[in-house]
Amino acid sequence: MNLVSGIMEKIKIIIADDHDIVILGLKAILVKNPDIEIVAITENGDDTLKKTEQLKPNVLILDIDLPGISGFEVTEQVVQNFPGTKVILHTSFENEDYIIRGFEAGAVGYVPKTFKTDQLIDAIRIVHRGEKYIKGSVSEKFIESYFKTKKKSDLEELVKAKLTKREAEIIANLSDGLSNQESADKFNISVRTVEVHKHNIMKKLELYSTAELVKYALKHNIVTL
Repeated sequence: MNLVSGIMEKIKIIIADDHDIVILGLKAILVKNPDIEIVAITENGDDTLKKTEQLKPNVLILDIDLPGISGFEVTEQVVQNFPGTKVILHTSFENEDYIIRGFEAGAVGYVPKTFKTDQLIDAIRIVHRGEKYIKGSVSEKFIESYFKTKKKSDLEELVKAKLTKREAEIIANLSDGLSNQESADKFNISVRTVEVHKHNIMKKLELYSTAELVKYALKHNIVTL
């Protein structure tokens, strides 16, 4: 809500999909939500990047299997060049490799087209708040194939970084989508203590945001120890 004008600031989105039925379905659903505004619809990777640059949407709902540049490549370019735009992959693919590749490319949400429509709406609002959206079957596959594949080299990396066990656990929780409050409840500590741990971690690793911290965790397969 814009406190000056009293007008709700809408979440501006671009839908990138080359299937007419999907587009029509998304439009019919999303227009019913007064806090969401569709600013463009694109059907290929190149046009998606052009429209993203021109319109600077808050959220990009992106199919992976696009003509021209793939959804993964679009995601990487959007994350690098238009950091204000959050990418949600909306796709028919639900296998582990695609899920992992999507998040490694920089997506912050992954919503299979088999999910209920209200889950996509939730995802839009959640990523717009600066959080990740990893729910249901995606969460199960993601955690199983990625966070639970910890190797000895990852532990050595933590030692080199001089992180404590609790600091490593805090990173793992952030990567798994837990809030500061949820981390505090899990370890029976205060939210302030969690925030101090985060500050110390970012200082040690020379990171400057929670997003960079999560990317570090993804890169190094950090899980709860």
